[in-house]
Amino acid sequence: MTPEHPAFRLVSRSKQTLCCVQGETPLAHRRPRARWALAIAFCVTLLAACQPSEPVRIGFIGGLSGRVADLGVAGRNGAQLAIETLNAQGRTRYELRVDDDQHDAAKARGAVVSLAGQKVGFIVGPMTSAMAVAVVPEANRLKLVMISPTANTHELSGKDDYFFRVIADAPTGARQLAETLRQRGIASLAVLMDTKNRSYSESFGHACSERFRERGGRVTAELNFESGANVDLAALSARLLAEKPQAVLLASSAVDAALIAQTLRRLSPNVGLAATPWAATDQLIETGGRGVEGMLVPQAIDRESTAPPYLDFKRRYRERFGEDPGSGAINAFDAVMMGAEALRRRSGSQTLRDVLATPSIDWPGLQHTIALDATGDNATPIFMTEVRGGRFASIR
Repeated sequence: MTPEHPAFRLVSRSKQTLCCVQGETPLAHRRPRARWALAIAFCVTLLAACQPSEPVRIGFIGGLSGRVADLGVAGRNGAQLAIETLNAQGRTRYELRVDDDQHDAAKARGAVVSLAGQKVGFIVGPMTSAMAVAVVPEANRLKLVMISPTANTHELSGKDDYFFRVIADAPTGARQLAETLRQRGIASLAVLMDTKNRSYSESFGHACSERFRERGGRVTAELNFESGANVDLAALSARLLAEKPQAVLLASSAVDAALIAQTLRRLSPNVGLAATPWAATDQLIETGGRGVEGMLVPQAIDRESTAPPYLDFKRRYRERFGEDPGSGAINAFDAVMMGAEALRRRSGSQTLRDVLATPSIDWPGLQHTIALDATGDNATPIFMTEVRGGRFASIR
């Protein structure tokens, strides 16, 4: 359409401004509006680019209340320090989403669903084998990776699933404990297992009994009890001591192991005592006092490690939480760091599960490298300790 067209008339020859007789926007005015639109679009794009990106969310599930809270709280603390370590690197922002499973299977399953809804990249936890067995089917259904710092029941070994762990399975430590007991001349052993965490306690207890028998020892009793069920500790201890075993293995939490050990020592002051890595927390010594002196405790960590990353972590943990880190904290830190590194290593159509299930990768840990097999299991070392003078002393 030309300026001579009847639809236009010349309004001002000096400015040569063309206006539409039919009320259309002047052509000369359209250009400024277009420029404003472009400027606004540019500013919006620039502001969007300046906004911080969404953080990578990492879930944590553990018992933060009740009789197993010592392990859960330590795990959460270790995971939080890992998140802070990652954020200090400045490459990507990370955020920890915490859920207390209260050592209840239904609550643990609900926590998995809740964290999946929050779009977490993976979950660290659970902290006990009983909860792991309860939630793995849900994690498999949701295709959500779980990396446990401490749940090492043999029931989950060799499975092609979404469950990974940073420690060896329970029978590994159990067999090592049996060997140590026999080397110390212990000829008879009674075993007590907590049914509240049956998957773990029976994995450990039965494996220890089997190896103890293989080495010529005699197992006088294999008993179960339910933690927190108003157990008569005196009667239970009397049953354990009925056949006069030289030692008693307590496959239970730190609190229960401490209380039962005190009762056993009142009835039989010279009986030998042993516990599992589950009980290897400061709570065992704080609650048990002199009643746990001399107790053998296999651990998934080396409390006397001089590895620089561990010493730095130990310093930070002590400054932050006022105590030394145990296996729950150390392994939770490693689990977070391993999962975050695996997320970074993904390429193409690879999933997080694909990367973690690559046997050729050695994952750096605070004390040693972690090598997972194709099913998420590993053979990290077990360290034997003995309670001496109110502390865990390594047995070399």
